[in-house]
Amino acid sequence: MRFQDKGRPRGQLLASDQRRLILLIVGIGIVVLLIVISGRTAWFTAWFSGPQAASPKPSVVSDALMGSNDLRQDEFNVVPSAPSISSENYASMIDTAGAVAMETPVAREGVGPGNVPEILTKTIRDDVIGVLASETAAWTGTLRLAERIKAEDHQALPVGQFALFMDSPQSCRGRAFAIRGQLRRLTKAPLPANAETFGVRSAYDAWISTQDSGKQLIHVVALNADAGLPLTEHTGKAAPDVELTGYFFKREGYAASGKVGTGDLELTPMILAGRIRYLPPEAPVSRAEEMNPWLAWMGIGLCSGILILVWQFQISDNNFRGTRTHQLTVAPVKPSFEGVESVTIRQVLREMEETAHNSTPATSLL
Repeated sequence: MRFQDKGRPRGQLLASDQRRLILLIVGIGIVVLLIVISGRTAWFTAWFSGPQAASPKPSVVSDALMGSNDLRQDEFNVVPSAPSISSENYASMIDTAGAVAMETPVAREGVGPGNVPEILTKTIRDDVIGVLASETAAWTGTLRLAERIKAEDHQALPVGQFALFMDSPQSCRGRAFAIRGQLRRLTKAPLPANAETFGVRSAYDAWISTQDSGKQLIHVVALNADAGLPLTEHTGKAAPDVELTGYFFKREGYAASGKVGTGDLELTPMILAGRIRYLPPEAPVSRAEEMNPWLAWMGIGLCSGILILVWQFQISDNNFRGTRTHQLTVAPVKPSFEGVESVTIRQVLREMEETAHNSTPATSLL
């Protein structure tokens, strides 16, 4: 196959030029393979990946409450709702029928766990610090119901929205939500004196920041937590990712450090969950990294095609040299510069002058 204009003489690619072209193509292919194998594709990833959003920084929770109260924000606060009611004898006021009603969630439309019974939610009060004595039965009963939420119900539950919890706690109370965020603090939750009467022997107190919570935190009380979660405080960007399914209990008050560090009273949603599950960190995979294997194979195929094309041209040139057409294009006489001497212009002019003087006849009259 020849790509040649008949109106012009055929140009030839020398063998040395062909070798240099082959070495250049092979070198480019080797460099591409080395870049793909070494994984240094940060510059390529930046072209196809969008800017990463900065994770919100959580606010530091104060260690002391407002006023003269020494209760920490992760401690359980029981405030008597009336002088005649004793928190120690509160469990004796629940009859068998009432206990069975509290253990049975209200069925709702669709799939997923039911809602918390109204007999429990009607005693809950928002915007108070801790849990009141009148809320103890609702607190423990909701925890037991949250423990029954199955792992497969996580996909069917709505995702908890921080703004919805804060703006409309009445519409969210007693409903189950799925929450995912970063764990900022995890400790053993203190329990009221009569919690064991309701079947709650231990619990975990956690503070979680979500994507839509900004600098605010969500207070979570769970019966269990995965073993991979350390009982400590996480203030940096390396906080572990967790997920949970639980019931919205109420909008409670807690003590924060405030803007000047003097202490301030803040509000946060309280979620009661069965288990806090640890999510192992996942390596982010960008669109550029997904394309790298395809680009590598495309580069290999392109280099292979060019090499095959150059090899076919070389074979075609070798076959063409043995034809009669090639012999006709070769000059019959090769130019040679043997015996050629170089002279200056002055010598040439002098020789021309002497030749002209000798060959011209004398015309003088003298």
